[in-house]
Amino acid sequence: MPEQQVEPEVVAEKDTKSLEYALQMLWEKAHRVSEAIVKLKEENAALHGRIGELEGVEKHLKQILADRERELERVHQEALRFQSNGTDVFTKEEKEALKLRIKELITKINSRL
Repeated sequence: MPEQQVEPEVVAEKDTKSLEYALQMLWEKAHRVSEAIVKLKEENAALHGRIGELEGVEKHLKQILADRERELERVHQEALRFQSNGTDVFTKEEKEALKLRIKELITKINSRL
């Protein structure tokens, strides 16, 4: 009979070790998941900061574009006014140079947006 009593104790000890091992593995997995969550939260915060920064840059560039469009419209209206008065403000060469400069400015503005 002593052998029968020893056997359940050995089985119980194996079950305990198995349970301890399973709990240890579960703890390690939970720890890795926790570390991953912390890392992802930090990355998320950094990305939100970058989004805010880019939105600020976009707003600034849109303001610059609006200012330039208003200036272009003002110059255009002024040129129309001079033409309607019969006075030519610019020579033919100056007109061509102005058109080229306007195209260059528009290209630069578009490349930054």
